[in-house]
Parts: sequence; C-alpha cells; structure tokens
Amino acid sequence: MESEMGPEAGEGSRSEEPGAESAPFAVVDSGPEPGAPGAPLSGLPPYPTQTGAGYGPGYGPGYGPAYGPGYGPGQGAGYGPGQAPGYGQMPPGAPYGYPPHGYPPYGYGYPPPRPTGTNGLAVASLVLGICGFFFITPIIGLVLGLVGLSTVRRTGQKGKGMAISGIVLSSLWIALFATFITVAVIITPDPAQRDADGNVVKAGAVPVFQLHLNDCFTLPAGAFSTDTSTRTLKVVPCSTPHDSEVFGLFDATESSFPGKDALWNDGTSQCVEKLAAYVPDAVTLPTGSQVQFIYPDEQAWSRGERRLTCFLQSKAATMTQSLHRDLSSYTADQARFLNALNPYLTAVNRMKGLPDSADLPTLEQSAGAVSNAAQGEVSALRAKPWPADVQPAVDAMVLKQLQVASLWARAAGESDQGAFQDDVRQANAVFDKEDMGEIRSALGFAAVSGGGTQATV
Repeated sequence: MESEMGPEAGEGSRSEEPGAESAPFAVVDSGPEPGAPGAPLSGLPPYPTQTGAGYGPGYGPGYGPAYGPGYGPGQGAGYGPGQAPGYGQMPPGAPYGYPPHGYPPYGYGYPPPRPTGTNGLAVASLVLGICGFFFITPIIGLVLGLVGLSTVRRTGQKGKGMAISGIVLSSLWIALFATFITVAVIITPDPAQRDADGNVVKAGAVPVFQLHLNDCFTLPAGAFSTDTSTRTLKVVPCSTPHDSEVFGLFDATESSFPGKDALWNDGTSQCVEKLAAYVPDAVTLPTGSQVQFIYPDEQAWSRGERRLTCFLQSKAATMTQSLHRDLSSYTADQARFLNALNPYLTAVNRMKGLPDSADLPTLEQSAGAVSNAAQGEVSALRAKPWPADVQPAVDAMVLKQLQVASLWARAAGESDQGAFQDDVRQANAVFDKEDMGEIRSALGFAAVSGGGTQATV
C-alpha cells in the first residue's frame, strides 16, 4: 500500500475531485529557521509527535477508517481538527518519503516468454509410433506421446496432432503385438510327456533336433520340403497310429557347414547301417517303408545344430507298435543268418541312397563296397554247417552270391558308365530271392512283406 504526502509549504491546496472543498495548507509548527541546526528539511513538515496526532482509533498512522491518508469521512484535503498531517511509514528500500514506482521490486519481473515451436516429445512419439515394428519402440512412443500431449496443453506449443498420432499408432502396435503373443500361446502345442526311460506317454510337441530314439510320429504333409520350415513334430505313444519311427541318431563331426550333399551322403551311409541294428530283419518292414533322415540346413547349423535323425516312414499312419527288435530275441541260427546277410543289404542300400548326380568314380567305389559285402556274406554262410533242412538252400544261395560279387567287382572297374549300368543289372538279375525265402522259411522267420530294405539296386 502506498502512502501520500501533502503539498510543500507555500504552495496552494491540491485540486480535489469535483465537488470537494479546497482548504489552504497550514504549517502546524514552523520550528527553527531553515538551515539552522535541528531544522527540518526545507519544504517538509515535521513528523507527528508521540502523542498519536493524526491517528484514529484502531487505524494505522494518518488514516481514518476506509479513507485515504489524512482525510476524515466526507472531507476534502483538509485534516481533522487539531491534527497534524499524518504520514505512513516508508516502505523498506524506498527513497525517503517517496513510494517506489516504475520498475517492480527486486525478485519480481515479467513472466518468462511462452515456449514456441513444435514440442520435441510429440515429434519423437510420432516417429516411434511409425517405427513400432521394433517392438520396444511403441512402448516408448506411447509414454513420450502422453508426456508430450500434457506439455503441449500446458505451454501452448505446437505438436498436439503429432502427440495424438503417436499415441494412437503406438497403441495399435502394442495391441498387435499382444494379439500375436496371445495367438502364439494358444496355438503352441503342449510338450510331450515321457516316462523315466524316455518313452512318450502323452502326445506333444518336440523340436525336430531333440527327437529321441524310438519316438513315433506322423510326418505332416509337406514337412521338410524346400519351401517349408518344420521346427517341431508331434510325437505320440507308439501304440497310437503313426507312420514314422526314429531308429537312429548321430552328430555331424565337421567344424564348418559341409554342405547339403555331404550331409546327405553321411545320413544315407550311417542311417542304413543303424537300421540293421534297430531292425535286424529289415525285410519284414511294412510294404513301401523308406529310410528317411533329418539334417540341419545352413541356418540351423549356424545355431549350433549338428544332429542327424534317422527314421522309417511307411505309406500310411497305420502302425500301432514299435518296429524295434533286439537281435537277442532271435534264435542262434536266425541271428547267424541275419549277421551274414545284413552287411550286404546295408551296402546295397547305401548305393541306392546315392544322389542321381553321383559321378562314375563315386558309383564305382560304392560298387566295390557291394562286391566286398557279397564276398563277406559267402564267407559267413560257409563258416560252419547249417541244419540239414537248411543247408541245401544255403549252398544254392552261396553259389549265386559268388556270381553277384564277381559282377559288382567288374562294375567297379568299368571306365564307361553304360558298361557300369549293364554290370549292375546283371548282378541284380542273378540274386535269387527264392533261395533266401527258402532259408527264412526253414529257419522260422516271418514272411517277407516286401518292405523298404531290398537286396537289389
């Protein structure tokens, strides 16, 4: 609140509001002469005395109730009877007798200018909302959009539309990701359950490179084709209808990816050998059975996958028991015959597994292996006598296998592919399935079903 001073001595009265009377100014006490010691400053009336002159009851110095300084109710510029003109106290820091005016006191000033331009948070929210496919960006974009929108409303900056757009886009991305995650959880099958021996007791999903020996499953249509990527298979108890069964597992030993052809050759060679140990009497396999295997492509190899998985696949999901049979479940003569025959069958099936693009040296090397296996079969069959009812059929088979071994050896030395194919056809024609059938029947084997393992190429 400001305080006012009356006019200096010798001046006329101050003009008041229209209709108010003017009263001449009267000095209450002239005091010492100007310039004398103790004299008041020139032109300024003395301070009021301690008696409280100029004060009304309950009011500050020089003020009447609810009126300006030094005035009574309804009066003009004059003073109340017997009162000296009152003065209000000088505000701290103001010059003597004058109220501060012009600039505001220290500590106060004009309000800071309002921010201009486009809000950066709104811009960032919009950019992150557009780039929401990076998964984490829509979350950040949503937060920045909400903060930016609040800032724009408070400061008046531009960017409200950008903030809203960023919030909307980020929310849509978050909803999309949430949908994908929910669908993935719903469609992902439960994992298979196994007993203490590792056998499947409840159907479920298993990654293709984590299949176990003896796992049974039905191969989905189109699995492992060039345009699909199969990562899991649904395994079932082998008592449940299925078309495939795992019979062998091994790891590739190369330090770097060897290529598809090398893995194919390795899989063919080892899988046919492991089949003889899993199903010693392989000719009893279901009709149309095929030896298949799963191997890692270059992408899976880069993730550290090295496992090759051998499995047998039949034409239809009609198998309801495991194909595995241990050699100890056969009689001594049956096991002896199988041990003599299986190396030859393995060599033949290895050659059948060669790619169509195999060159002549590769074919000749494989033909030499078949010839050696046939000679080994003859030696095993001649090692000791057979039962009387079996010996004649064994002798007939030995003579035929000697011719087969000779033809395969000749094929291994051919320099022309046409001549090589002629030798192979003759070797297949000489092999006599009837002799082998007679031996099997005499030894009490099950009938041959025409399965996937054959004695000819």
